[in-house]
Amino acid sequence: VFPAQIEDCKAAIRWLRAHAKEYSLDPQRFGVWGSSAGGHLVALIGTSGDVMEFDVGANLDLSSRVQAVCDYYGPTDFSVFVTTPGYESHATDASPEAKLIGGAVLQNKDKAARVNSITYVTKDDPPFLIVHGDKDPTVPINQSQLLFEALKKTEVSAHFHTIHGAGHGGPGFTGKNIADMVGAFFDERLKSSSAKIEALASESTAEATVYPRKGMPPRGARRGIPWEMIAGRDDKNKDGKVTREEFSGPAQLFERLDKNGDGMITRDEHEADPPPPAAPPAITPPSPGQTSGAMKGFQLVGERWTYRDGDFTMDGIFMKPAGKEPFPAVLISHGMGGNAQSFGTMKAREMVEWGMVCMAPNYTHAGTSGGDRTQFGASAENIRRAQTCLALLRSMPEVDGTRLAAYGHSMGGFVTIGLAVTAPAGLKAAAISGSGISPQDGNAAPSTAAAEKIRVPFLMLHGGNDTTVRPEQSAALKQVLDKNKVPNDRLLADGQGHPIDQTMRTEVFRLVHEWFGKQNVFKP
Repeated sequence: VFPAQIEDCKAAIRWLRAHAKEYSLDPQRFGVWGSSAGGHLVALIGTSGDVMEFDVGANLDLSSRVQAVCDYYGPTDFSVFVTTPGYESHATDASPEAKLIGGAVLQNKDKAARVNSITYVTKDDPPFLIVHGDKDPTVPINQSQLLFEALKKTEVSAHFHTIHGAGHGGPGFTGKNIADMVGAFFDERLKSSSAKIEALASESTAEATVYPRKGMPPRGARRGIPWEMIAGRDDKNKDGKVTREEFSGPAQLFERLDKNGDGMITRDEHEADPPPPAAPPAITPPSPGQTSGAMKGFQLVGERWTYRDGDFTMDGIFMKPAGKEPFPAVLISHGMGGNAQSFGTMKAREMVEWGMVCMAPNYTHAGTSGGDRTQFGASAENIRRAQTCLALLRSMPEVDGTRLAAYGHSMGGFVTIGLAVTAPAGLKAAAISGSGISPQDGNAAPSTAAAEKIRVPFLMLHGGNDTTVRPEQSAALKQVLDKNKVPNDRLLADGQGHPIDQTMRTEVFRLVHEWFGKQNVFKP
């Protein structure tokens, strides 16, 4: 039971200092590196250098402080961890976290706070390198985001690196680029006496960290379904192959992707001959309120939906409430590196409780950080996907097509804004967090000129310390809306960074719910 673990770590550091001369160590240049539970401990070592209660045992005349910390996907705030949608099993009294502190986290918040590395952050903490995969099924990425924001706010040098598509270790963490980054971090922080203080965020993909086989041709640009999306969804046994039985899409699509007819799809086969560019879907959106059957090509299995119209395909998450129909509906749009499963599911689980049908599609920026960013966010392709979702929702008997709303975070906010630009009469209300507009065309965010067309009531939520999408970008949107007398509200949360949808999750949900209610989304 805690604090035995941190006491052992600090005792080991003091022992090394006591024997530094014997082992030719420099006692002024110690670094620590750990992953998962080890990531939790090294982060705690880094922030608790001045917490004397954790220093027990021998060599107490020596310091247990370190000069550099590399934290791989370690928990940092247990109360946020166990209340993150999809990770609630960690809130039970049988969870590893409960065993660590001696009871269920939410029933022992004081004990949990004592374990949290962010509890002890101070300005004299050592530099941090934090690395986390955004598909981590064990520790949510908000744990690393929270630590990074706390360090940055306290002016501690910190580098937060997101590996898009990576889980709890494994592919994405073993590549040369990550090893070089970690090596460079320790070289700079332990071998240099003049390393600068900085707050840096960077990205890579799991695919980019795998060493390519010799003779493999360079991959060209693709416009179809990315292999990462197919494998992440359907490669159940993680063997690098998707069989006919595993594939969850339409049978005709499998036949087209299975180019050699052997009953399975592989990366090499998929990448060797990209399918032709998808043509815009031939969709005639039903009139608002129409309650005919869902559009042809739409399939729903559990919470997973697919849609196909010729070569154009989409997929995502769909949830609807029990009870009387028809319901209002909300389009949920994920940000860079997220997807319908990771982002949409946790938002939909809350919003379906409001009595809303929820649809979350995958966009071109799902699970990626590379490529041409002008094709992400509010690109023509993503707006087409969002418009298709509205048409699908209007075609469903369980949806009142006159009461449609949209919510998006970050690049998903760009999509939400772009949808409001192109379909001004299609939405009753919209809400965004960590998002805004750009001064000119040609970016992932809609331009100021494009925003002039918006007539949809907008709620804008932004962290005051957001360095990913600057608060000025939502302020610029508000200025345009105010000028055109479009109903809107904007909240700037002091001290909050980019992941405001996670760090202020309860408050964000409350404000979005209130905004939709104010715009009569919930009233027939």
